[in-house]
Amino acid sequence: MQTLIQKTSNQSLLGQHGFSLIEIMVALVLAALVFLAVPSGDNAQKHRALQTDMDNLDRSIRFAANEAVLRNTVVRLRISLDESPVQYTVEYGPAGNLPLPDMPENLDSLSLAQQKAMQDKTTALSRQFTKVSEFEDIKRQVSDDVTIFGVATNAQKGIMKDGEANIYFYPTGEKDAALIFFSTTEEVAHLEIEPFLQETRKVFFTLDTSRVAKLEDLIQTRMSEVYQEWGH
Repeated sequence: MQTLIQKTSNQSLLGQHGFSLIEIMVALVLAALVFLAVPSGDNAQKHRALQTDMDNLDRSIRFAANEAVLRNTVVRLRISLDESPVQYTVEYGPAGNLPLPDMPENLDSLSLAQQKAMQDKTTALSRQFTKVSEFEDIKRQVSDDVTIFGVATNAQKGIMKDGEANIYFYPTGEKDAALIFFSTTEEVAHLEIEPFLQETRKVFFTLDTSRVAKLEDLIQTRMSEVYQEWGH
């Protein structure tokens, strides 16, 4: 009995020794994967802020689309990219046809006279829009941990990264196809607007900052890649 007990004990010890060598390595790998998959602390807070800001802007997009149909006029979502934090509002235009100017890819490529003419057209157009009353008393802006780096629409060439970006909604139910690019220090995300569908699409991309000197360069590269794939 004693021998049997000892043998069982030795087998158990051998089993425990083999178990620990293999399973500890597996456990370490699984722990590392879990650690990478679940954001912790500050990263989790920034991710929640990013999701909240994208959801808020998504609701504003749906609101603008409904306003255009209800008011039977052109409505726009205006995003002030030069503000810190970035702010946005919903505005409605006058009744009847409203010609919208073509936006160049880069204002700096225009002559001074052309830039002045474009600015005059933009100013004259903005005077015809009125902020929707539901947006007058509430300041719509992204959180401190989030920024909007750029906006692209099918009405312009390239990605607009400063100034006033506008996404237009029409009484027919159609709207501009658009990409809105968000970022934190950990992630880049974009909100894609379809011209004929009510649904929007949110895509998140984790940044790997170990291989770049500047975070902004990584964000710009990601934006360019998404924009080229978008193809508008």
